[in-house]
Amino acid sequence: MKIKKPKFGVLELSYLPLIFSAVVTVVIVRGIYNQSQDILKDTLRARLVAIVSTAALQFDPEEIEAIRDESQLDTKELRNVVNVMNKVRSANENLRYIYIWRKTNDPQFLEFVADAETLDPIDTDGNGSIEDDELPPLPGEKYGIDQIPEPEHLFDYPLAQKDFIIDRWGTFLSGSAPILDKSGRAIAVLGVDIEVGEFFQIMRVTFIPFVLLTVALLFLLSIQTVILIRIWRSRVDVLNELDRQKDELLGIVAHQLAKPITAIRWDLESLLDGDLGSLNAEQKTEAGTMRTQAINLADLVSMILDVSRIQLGKIHFDPRPLDLNELFTEMLEVINPTIEQKKINFVNNMPKTLPTVFLDKRYTRMTIENLLTNAVKYTPQGGTVTLDIVIEKGVMHCKVTDTGCGIPKADQSKIFGKMYRASNVVNTVDGNGFGLYVAKGAVEGQGGTIGFESTEGKGTTFFFTLPMKEAPKKGE
Repeated sequence: MKIKKPKFGVLELSYLPLIFSAVVTVVIVRGIYNQSQDILKDTLRARLVAIVSTAALQFDPEEIEAIRDESQLDTKELRNVVNVMNKVRSANENLRYIYIWRKTNDPQFLEFVADAETLDPIDTDGNGSIEDDELPPLPGEKYGIDQIPEPEHLFDYPLAQKDFIIDRWGTFLSGSAPILDKSGRAIAVLGVDIEVGEFFQIMRVTFIPFVLLTVALLFLLSIQTVILIRIWRSRVDVLNELDRQKDELLGIVAHQLAKPITAIRWDLESLLDGDLGSLNAEQKTEAGTMRTQAINLADLVSMILDVSRIQLGKIHFDPRPLDLNELFTEMLEVINPTIEQKKINFVNNMPKTLPTVFLDKRYTRMTIENLLTNAVKYTPQGGTVTLDIVIEKGVMHCKVTDTGCGIPKADQSKIFGKMYRASNVVNTVDGNGFGLYVAKGAVEGQGGTIGFESTEGKGTTFFFTLPMKEAPKKGE
């Protein structure tokens, strides 16, 4: 049977492994990248917690308690606190902002104690002048707690915020740690902001190798897939060509065999008819056996020719007026001896009269006869075979049901294949595996459909439909 190149729309199924591999590769590389990003973030948070925890221990709680409002701007306590902040900032690269808050009577607000820039504001944007939004908050200035991410545990223990803060000054990660008095009570909280723009730069640098790795893997997968597809296509083409040549050879051989077999058959007919002299009983028996074998051989050759024509797409149908009554009468006359011999209960559900229609007689008869012959062949002695014929709306519905051995489920998808026979009969019942293949080609070639239902050990029902046009009656 010809091997077809499968297609999925305009996209060949051959490329699906490549697409799947590409998706998997991208997902894996993206996962590795995200994992690396998470590891770097966790490292930053851990570093920030260590910095702010250590820095919180360097402040004098009494000096912080002494700073209450902007009237303490010129006090020694404020200068000392600011100096400690600047030392902490100088000791830690990328630490941009450091400040201290304390609680107020209103739980929705905190108040500033000091900022590293309280005594010496910095021109943050470098434009030569200090704008109002660049001025640090003054001691006692209120700050809404809703502006602080994750404020719940601000005074409980050191922590680093989960998300980055992005504003006009850059990208920052904030951390905080409580400042404790001698009794261990949190009197304030130290906050720091580390600039993490460098973090994104590191991520961009590390992302490039991942991208290059992805591109390289996809490139290698693409080359491999294209090579495999070309090899597969070439093998399919070779196999199809070999299959075509085999079918042509089969057709030629069968055609060459047909003539001598026909000649042998007619010679045997003449011999049995006494045209060449009378035969004794033993001779007649032997000649009859030879004639039967010649007929079987002729049928096999004819079947092989049909298989070859179907396979090569050269089957030719010749629809002519066909009296279905005569057709079924002829077929049943051929099959009846076997039915009687096996004592089969044959149920004939045909209409009393059938129309004359335009169909190819040879292929129509071959299909029905094959289904009936198989039903009788595979039904044990005393079983039942049922033939149902219904003519409806220009379509003939034919159904042949038996109580035979049935077709194993594993074989059912292949039963119409060329030279295929079910596993439960291949070594017990004679057959060549051509009949159903030709029947399918004969039915579908005339615009019909064919199918079956079967249960192993219980029997099989084959059914087909044939559209047909009724022939005009005589005198019309």
